[in-house]
Amino acid sequence: MATSAIVMWPRVARAVGYTPPPPEPAYAAGQTIDAPAEWRQPSGPTLVVFAQSACGACQKAQPFFTALFKELDGRAAVVLASHGPNRGEESKYGHAMGLQEASIKVTPPGLRVQATPTLVLVDPAGKILAAWEGVGPEKQQSVIREKILSLLN
Repeated sequence: MATSAIVMWPRVARAVGYTPPPPEPAYAAGQTIDAPAEWRQPSGPTLVVFAQSACGACQKAQPFFTALFKELDGRAAVVLASHGPNRGEESKYGHAMGLQEASIKVTPPGLRVQATPTLVLVDPAGKILAAWEGVGPEKQQSVIREKILSLLN
């Protein structure tokens, strides 16, 4: 009896108009990032981008990333934290966006990343200034870009 109630729960929830709240983002402003400290720039902010070459959304966002990384040059460090299994492919993906090999890292196990791409802007101490899961269409990309640039001023 209890099993059938559990199985039917999503259908019952929809029938009564219940919409579950969206999941909590893995990273939020004010938290501390759980990424390795050596990824952070000691003298300024760092944008950590969790992405992978095989991710369709990451591929679609590549022109946005390329333009953003160029704009951030000298204002913030950029780290591409790759989720991909093939280091060579991930390096090519990062290089195509103008990143040097030293900025391309392998994501260690245990990080709270729930989706790719995820962007996390952190200060030198690892405090999260802003974070986004996904980059969406051009309008949302523009909002992300403006927020990052405003935090750097």
